[in-house]
Amino acid sequence: MIIKTGIKGFDRIVQGGLIPNRTYVVSGPPGSGKTTFGAQFLANGASAGTAGLYVSLVRGAETTIANLNNYSMNIPILIKRNRLFFIDVPSVAVYGHSETQIDPSVIYSEIANFVNVHSIKRLVIDPMSALRFSIRDPGLMDGEVGRFIQHLKLLDCTTILLSELIDPSTYSTEQYACDGLIFLHNFMRGGSMVRAIQITKMCGTAHDCKMRKLDFGGEGLFVAGEIA
Repeated sequence: MIIKTGIKGFDRIVQGGLIPNRTYVVSGPPGSGKTTFGAQFLANGASAGTAGLYVSLVRGAETTIANLNNYSMNIPILIKRNRLFFIDVPSVAVYGHSETQIDPSVIYSEIANFVNVHSIKRLVIDPMSALRFSIRDPGLMDGEVGRFIQHLKLLDCTTILLSELIDPSTYSTEQYACDGLIFLHNFMRGGSMVRAIQITKMCGTAHDCKMRKLDFGGEGLFVAGEIA
């Protein structure tokens, strides 16, 4: 069984969609389309009756929803029908509550509880960099992130982790631990900004590593032809 992301042009280059109940990472610099990618994935499932959850670790759910309102994803309607949920799960204690204990296990427990109560099948977590804020001992960071991802696989969800990409030559723990890795790129060519998408890892799915043009339309992101 394959589940469609709803992102025009993307499913075609991954043999029809994503393998369910696996964990995928979408990495890219700011403004490359990570949030839109995750929201389209959830909205497509929610429109077909599959409950989806967008977890904001930093930005805030209301801000995320407001930023997506320019697209015709029917997000307000899907929220009212309880098919699509946006929630805040703090990754650090707020000012004045420094005694509050927040770590990856606390974040996971809150997500897992919501997933179970609302029968969530599509999950997006944004951003993974914020999860690291909750890890007090830098020496434990890789192990904690890896453990968090292993526990996500117990949730019976198809999960997309949104991850900031600053240095494309350096890979993070989640990029190694995931089942699929999708890079979103922004770069200058001929005086113009070019957006591109590249699949570098997709376990169990035939794919290439070619860069393809990525753009925004009325429904969100869409994938066009190869970039020479």
